[in-house]
Amino acid sequence: MGALGKRKVLLIGAGGFGRNHFNELNRLQTEGLLEFAAVSDVRIPDAAMSVIREKGIRHYGDYEDMLAGEKGADIVIVSTPISFHAQMSIDAMEAGYHVLLEKPPGATIQEVDRIVEAAQRTGKKCAVNFMTPSSKAQRTIADTVASGAIGEVKRIKGLSILLRTEAYFHRTPWAGKLSVNGNLVLDGSFHNPAAHLLYSMVNLAQLLSGVGTGRAAEPVRVTAEMYHASAIESDDTTAMRVEMSDGTELTFYVTLCAREIEPQRIRIEGTHGALEWDYANQVTVYADGEERVHDCGEGTLLERRYRNLIQSLDGLDERLDVSIESARLFTLVANGAFESAGRIKPIPAAHIRRPTAEGEPAAYIEGIETAIREAFHSGRLFAEMGVPWAEPTEPFELRDYRTFPQRFRFEL
Repeated sequence: MGALGKRKVLLIGAGGFGRNHFNELNRLQTEGLLEFAAVSDVRIPDAAMSVIREKGIRHYGDYEDMLAGEKGADIVIVSTPISFHAQMSIDAMEAGYHVLLEKPPGATIQEVDRIVEAAQRTGKKCAVNFMTPSSKAQRTIADTVASGAIGEVKRIKGLSILLRTEAYFHRTPWAGKLSVNGNLVLDGSFHNPAAHLLYSMVNLAQLLSGVGTGRAAEPVRVTAEMYHASAIESDDTTAMRVEMSDGTELTFYVTLCAREIEPQRIRIEGTHGALEWDYANQVTVYADGEERVHDCGEGTLLERRYRNLIQSLDGLDERLDVSIESARLFTLVANGAFESAGRIKPIPAAHIRRPTAEGEPAAYIEGIETAIREAFHSGRLFAEMGVPWAEPTEPFELRDYRTFPQRFRFEL
């Protein structure tokens, strides 16, 4: 395989978010971190094709041909539609490559379990490209909790107030869909744009539960309300509560139907203080009547993921930032949320405003910003607050959950 510190990388998928991988790989090759050896896609954007010709990057129309033809490479990046993630990752590991998989790792828990099994069987590393607090931010959070500055952690809250236009839901055939051509994709608010936030909440809950105990908590129960105002199959607005095995409560809120967006953030509440992390990798500690801000930035997300995987292969990092095993818990919670909700409830037209100008949300839910912020601060779900379009759902048990029904009956 590649020489120490100069690993050869292959990319499956140069469209969609794959463009970001393509551009970052090209940049980091120029800087000497890695060798961008080959890319596979049936359609390559013109700008990317110019780079391919200029840099001598090999191009394949079929990813299996690339896996067979690039045996000197080390890492395969999989950035394709969700329904292809499992098989492509498994094929890459079985062909002898380590994998960086785009989020979410798969639509269902059984798909992710297949990836986990393949990684363990082949001895290959499989990392997942979830955006998480930087390692510096995680150390700051863990050290703050361990110091007792905010007391015993009781709740972890996540807030994602986003805007997505009609164009967003037409960018790809699977956008906002529950299934495509008989294959589950479960694309929606928390399974795609806010997936990073939900994963990070579960991961932080595990990290903090292990502070002083060495035992990481597991998600055991989820209650989710899922709604859509946009003309899509899946959800664009969701509230959920996740119960961890150590008693910590996670509450998560997301909407794609806002006009007043704000940075996504996680709030960790203790018995006598709190701290918040946001997407700028800034950690703010509220304790002893004071507010302390820590800048924990560590470069771009993709570069951090590439460096972490390469350094773990070179023996310089002890662990992957986001392993497929840790990503499995995200899919466990996500599948459980669908099971708890049972249906994607349409929000009545009386509460919706359709776009009248470019750049407006595909559907704006009247007052959603106020409602979701109030839910976040109070820790309640929408139905518990008496929001007029909300309806309660039942908790769903996650212990020993292994199979999301392939023919899940969605009541739209």
